[in-house]
Amino acid sequence: MNYRIAPSIIAADWSRFEEEMEKAKMGDFVHVDVMDGHFVPNITLGPDVAKALYRATGKPLDVHLMLTHPDAYIGRFFFEGVFRITVHYESAAILTYTFNRIREAGIKVGVAISPDTPAERVFKLLPRVDQVLVMTVYPGFSGQRMLEWVLPKVETLHRFREEMGLRFTITVDGGVNVENLKKIGPADEVVMGSAFFGGRMQVGKFTT
Repeated sequence: MNYRIAPSIIAADWSRFEEEMEKAKMGDFVHVDVMDGHFVPNITLGPDVAKALYRATGKPLDVHLMLTHPDAYIGRFFFEGVFRITVHYESAAILTYTFNRIREAGIKVGVAISPDTPAERVFKLLPRVDQVLVMTVYPGFSGQRMLEWVLPKVETLHRFREEMGLRFTITVDGGVNVENLKKIGPADEVVMGSAFFGGRMQVGKFTT
């Protein structure tokens, strides 16, 4: 299968900013993890740094909000270069309201599910979203090993999409590398962090 590849900027070596941004340009788009230290036990970059990433790479930004209250900050990511904003099913957001805000800004809508959340929990939301982000690690830190027991969700979502005639994108995020790509199944996109920036693979579209 052919997957669109998104480098996860959290895994970049920021001491080599220019070099890493050149590498990021070889992805199809750039995945930006925004963490609040509450929903997940880590704090990462905010909207000003995300704007700088867009200026440095020229690549569309896929913003993944790992925030307890995304609605308090979501408007700060309504800027040129952001093509999609993903919020977690497990957050405190009133998702239909959040989705409407994102779509009214002319940005695509994504919903993320953490490893312990069954895919079936989001079935009712799928006609309203452009993407489902399947987390194959517990969100919060880069460099984790993929939890392969999560991967059947990809097939479940794909089957539901086919049965209902929906068009949402399925994205897998967490511990993705060359060795486990063949196990991912009928997804459309993968987010790669350490494997992308670690220099252990050739960047581009990958076929399994």
